[in-house]
Parts: sequence; C-alpha cells; structure tokens
Amino acid sequence: MDDLAAAADVSRRTVFNYFDSKADVVLGPEHEIPETTVEVFVAGGPTGRLFDDLVHIAVEALEEKGADLELVHLRRDVMRKDARVLAIAHERFETITDQARDMILEREGEDYDAYRARLLVQLLITIVDSVLDRSDADLARPLPELVDAAVSDARAVLNS
Repeated sequence: MDDLAAAADVSRRTVFNYFDSKADVVLGPEHEIPETTVEVFVAGGPTGRLFDDLVHIAVEALEEKGADLELVHLRRDVMRKDARVLAIAHERFETITDQARDMILEREGEDYDAYRARLLVQLLITIVDSVLDRSDADLARPLPELVDAAVSDARAVLNS
C-alpha cells in the first residue's frame, strides 16, 4: 500500500479515502466486456478465428485498463504477497473464465464442449501471465507485440 501511495504521490490515508479496501486499490474495478464486443465475438468476429478473437478481446481489456506495465507489476507483486487479495483476484478470474466460456458456447453452438471452452480461456489467461513475465525484461515493449510473442510461443509449444 505504501508503494502504491508513493507511486500516486499521495499519502496512504488519501488512497483509502478513494478506495474501500486494499483489494479495490490493487485490482481496480471489475472488468466488464462491452456489449458491442460481445456481439461481434458471438457473431464470429473480429477475425473469424476463435482463439485469435479471444486474444483480441484480452488485448482490448488490457489496453482499456491503461496497461501501465509498471503498475500492473506492482499490483501483481501485492497480489502474490497478500492471500486475501489473491483470493479475490482468483474469484474475479473465475468470473471472467465463466463469462468467456459462455460467450464461446454461444458462438460455437451446443456441440462445442464446455470443458474445451474453459480450457481455451485458461490457456489465454496463462498467455496473459506470460506477457507480464516478458514485460519484466522490457517495460517499453508495446503490449500487442508482447501478446503476439507469447501467443506465438504458445502455438509452437502446443504444436511440438
């Protein structure tokens, strides 16, 4: 909390004037996928390739949150050190996973297995985690470039 307050150039007390809890400060507001994005995805877009379309949504979400990678790393460090914040983050990831799974099933139809859809989302979450690992080495590297590198490596690993 002290690091976050210092990064914002405010006192710790000021931080808590604007946020109810440490989890709210660290994780920020819960992310909601814009309805237009859901509609485009369910209709088969924007690229027509299921995984690429999920990656597109993930990049949009990261960029929407401001993708200040230094702040993301700071948040990640706090999560790793605070079991309560980590548990809340896990709950949020479960919610996101369920929402994305439902979007995939709506798009792909009843024949697409729910376990397969969930696995696809979990792979994407793992790729996003890899993006954060990669950005440790180079905070100046553009986010889409980091995502492309991680996706490329994931495809190579899965095809080997």
